[in-house]
This record gives sequence, structure tokens and C-alpha cells, in this order.
Amino acid sequence: MIILSLLPALLAAERALGRLDQALAEPARRRRLAADAARRSAAAVIRLDGHRLDAHDFQRALAAPEHAQGEAARAALLVPLFAQLPAGLTATLPPERTTVRPAAVPAREEESGDVVAAVRASIAALEAVDLRGGEDPEDVEGDAASAVSPPLTPWTRPWLDELHRRWSVAQGGRPVGLGEARAADTGPALEAVAEALEAAPGLLGAAAAIRALALRPDPGAPQRRGPDEDAESAALRAAVAAERPPTSWWSVVVWLAAPDLVRGACRLHHAGPPLTAALARDVTGYRLALAGTEGAWTRWVLDTIPELVAHELERLRHLDLLQEHWEARLAATPRRSSSRLPDVLDWLHDRPAFTISRVAAELKGRCGLSLRGVHLLVEQLAKAGVVRDIADRGGERLWACDLSFLPPGR
Repeated sequence: MIILSLLPALLAAERALGRLDQALAEPARRRRLAADAARRSAAAVIRLDGHRLDAHDFQRALAAPEHAQGEAARAALLVPLFAQLPAGLTATLPPERTTVRPAAVPAREEESGDVVAAVRASIAALEAVDLRGGEDPEDVEGDAASAVSPPLTPWTRPWLDELHRRWSVAQGGRPVGLGEARAADTGPALEAVAEALEAAPGLLGAAAAIRALALRPDPGAPQRRGPDEDAESAALRAAVAAERPPTSWWSVVVWLAAPDLVRGACRLHHAGPPLTAALARDVTGYRLALAGTEGAWTRWVLDTIPELVAHELERLRHLDLLQEHWEARLAATPRRSSSRLPDVLDWLHDRPAFTISRVAAELKGRCGLSLRGVHLLVEQLAKAGVVRDIADRGGERLWACDLSFLPPGR
């Protein structure tokens, strides 16, 4: 019996998830780890997609994504999406508010394929589709506040369509819903997920649902247009595709939403285990297990969960120690009695790298400060050693705190 042979591993995995759920009962700790996991998951997607991500480029992209390029820009644009997923996706705002027009650029820049305008448009789109986390309700007009849509039901066609829109924005493009082929395949894919979750309880059902999605062919994959006139080039392209086939849309869904499947199937109250980061830590094992039998895949998932939980608990302790270190530094630093420095420590976990121009409005609303007050606040954080200037070139200063963005081997 497969289930009996997996029982010890299943019990160990579910006990580990229970420990993580208990450790995250405190809202402040849960929020810090969720923000940290969003950054690690975004970096993991880049690796799962077959690309490399430089930690320093990623840090700078988090501070100023409009000036980032390549995989660092993609990772920075994915972070808000991973941060939004646990709270639930809302429908895209009305077309007149979601339509993003890139800033006008000189013709010579357009011809050179400059990505800065596209990234700026992507950032604007990401900030437009979900206003709940970044605005004070008092600053939102009554009509706009009442227009905010309720969260979409996860694992439904509208939810997948919204996920596709936000994924396309994070790739440096515009919000694009499911195409005709992918939309037609949505029903059977959701039925396969539901059947897998009903056929087995808890983590076993989640593992089966993940496998069903990851192995599903992508009907909307772009095809090369036009006949191949060069047989040698066609053979080379075929060899490259066989070595590293294009990423399937359903694999992307797994990377983005597998934590939600595990959380729902195991009925966790607080934890959303970042399975995406765990998959990226053992890409080879993940690929081999997925290509093997269902039993081998389930065994690999069960064996991965305790290691995942151990890593998350380690990260949680690291964040707790860092928070205590920041508080001790602020306590030892002379400051004005009206200083709002302690109020921004939790904010730094959400914004570990920033430029003042991008966060001035956010800090003004959070701390009730003028723009000059925001500058003074950041300078005080720098004097306390909580943030430092990471820019190695002229222009606006880039500030970052001591959070580890890409721990070695993780």
C-alpha cells in the first residue's frame, strides 16, 4: 500500500507544518516572515525559470525597480504579487484606471528597445490593481473606496485570469488575461485540482494537485511563426527546446500558488509555507521527482516539507534577532523626543530597500511627517546603523537595511 509506506513521512511533514503554524500565531512575526518569503519566492521563480539572479542587482531593483533591467527587474516586480497572494487577489480596477501608458521617450530610445519605460509602466500597473495595502482609507474618496472589489474566490476561472494579468505585468508587460486556448483549458485544469484534493486528505491531496498542474501541457504556449528555411538552425532550436523546454503556464501557476494549495489542504491557520523557495533549493530533485511516478513525487514532497519548515523557523529566528538588534541600536542613539523611528521598524521588513522619492508619500501617511521630516527620519535611521546607502554611482541615494535578500545556498 502506497499510503501505508508513506505514513511515517506524512506524519513527520504534517507535524512540521503544525510547528510552523504555531510559531506564526503572533501577527507581527507572521507579517515579517511573509514579507521575507515574498522576496525569496520571487527570486526562486527566476531560478526555476532557468535564469540567474545577482543578489546586489536584486537589492537595487527592490529600491528602484524603474531603473532595473533583466532578471532583477522581473524579480522585483514579482515581489508585490507574492505579497498580495496570501490576502487574496481582487479583480482588476476598471479599464480607465488600469490602462497604463508608458511615459513618452525619445524615438531613439524606443528603437533601442529600452526597458525602462516598460518597467515603469509595469510598476504603475502593479500599484494600480491593488490599492488596499498602500493607501490610507481616509485619503481615498468615498466613491473610490466603495469601488474596491471583494477578493476573488481562489481556484476559479476569474481568479486564474487575474493571476495571469498580474503575472504578465510582472514580466514587464501590460495586464493581459488568459488567452482563448488557456481559458478553454481552465475548466479541465480546475477539475483536475478538485479531484486530486478530494481523492486524498491533507498534504497528499495537495501534492497530487500540484503534480496534476505541473505536468499539464500548456495550450497557450506561443508557437514560432513561418516555415523554417534553415534546417541546421531548426535542429539547433529543437535541441535547445529539448534541453530546456519553454515554461508552461500551469507550471507558473504552481510556482505562484502552490503555498495556497498546501495551506488550504492542510487547514493551516497562520502559515503559508513558501513551497516555491523550497522547489528552487533543489531544482534537480524537483524536476526528477516530477518526471517520475506519483509515489516518487509524493515521497519527495513529504521529505521536503520538514526541511522547508526548519528553514522557515531559522529565518523567523533571524528576523526576530534583527528586530531586537534594530531596537537596541535605536535605544542607544540620541534622537528627538518626537522621533517616529520605532514606528518604521516593521515597515522596513516590507521595504528593506528604497529611495525616498518612491516611499515619501507612504512614510508621510504612516508617520504624519512632511517631506523634510521623511528625509530627517531616514538620516536618523542611517546614523543608528539600521539602513545604509548602497548606491555605487551618482544620482538618487538607494537605502537598504541589513536584511539578507538571498542567503547562500537558499
